[in-house]
Amino acid sequence: MKRVLTALVLLPFFIFALWASSPYYLIAWVVAGTVLGLREFYALAERVGCRADRGLGYATALAILFAFHQQNAFLIVGSLLLLLALTLALSLFTVERFETVLTESAVTVAGVLYVAVTLGFLILVRMSVDAPTAARVLSLFFLVIFAGDTAAYYVGRALGRRRLAPRVSPGKTIEGTIASALGSVAAALGGKWWFFRDLPLGHALVLALVLNVVGQVGDLIESMLKRGANVKDAGQLLPGHGGILDRADSILFNAPIIYIYSRLLLS
Repeated sequence: MKRVLTALVLLPFFIFALWASSPYYLIAWVVAGTVLGLREFYALAERVGCRADRGLGYATALAILFAFHQQNAFLIVGSLLLLLALTLALSLFTVERFETVLTESAVTVAGVLYVAVTLGFLILVRMSVDAPTAARVLSLFFLVIFAGDTAAYYVGRALGRRRLAPRVSPGKTIEGTIASALGSVAAALGGKWWFFRDLPLGHALVLALVLNVVGQVGDLIESMLKRGANVKDAGQLLPGHGGILDRADSILFNAPIIYIYSRLLLS
């Protein structure tokens, strides 16, 4: 019930952000998700003894999101290189154990790559095309992903018997995985009719399957990180869902894909 109530509260605001004429409502969502998701990532790292430079990580994440807003690839790459350089340089003055310099620098950069760079592609989709088209593209994107997640959750709980990856995520089942793929395909067909009637059927089916597979891999990757940190959820911000990363795990690696596809589709 908590899961449903959380979705019902947040969904209207999210839909408004997707369809608003101003891009800054969606950008606000992405910025908030990035900062909170990065906070959860660094907390997971600290549970296994890897302390990140949070201040540098947050500052670089915001700089990268600004670069996506400006559609400036050089600024994105430059921000990442500067982050690495500053992290190592500051270690000269703050290091307590030289054995931790490499891991602490790596986890600072990894968090920015994992959360900020991936989510930044959502801003790039919004800024690279007109508002109505971006709204349709992103609505189809989230519909396919969330339908797959929802089908996996409920079918897996009700009918799941065979575990998909017991070492990584004991709760994931083969039945839930199949239901997830079918849910994404059904959502893509519905989304094609609702948002892109001129989208070829083959494109809709392939896009649904690609997004679903990548999303499930992203889910397993996040489960692996949580298992390493010995926690069930990355956070407790969203009742019934866990943390930001628990909700965004299937979005992170798919955001670059939907940007690439939108550019190919609209070119």
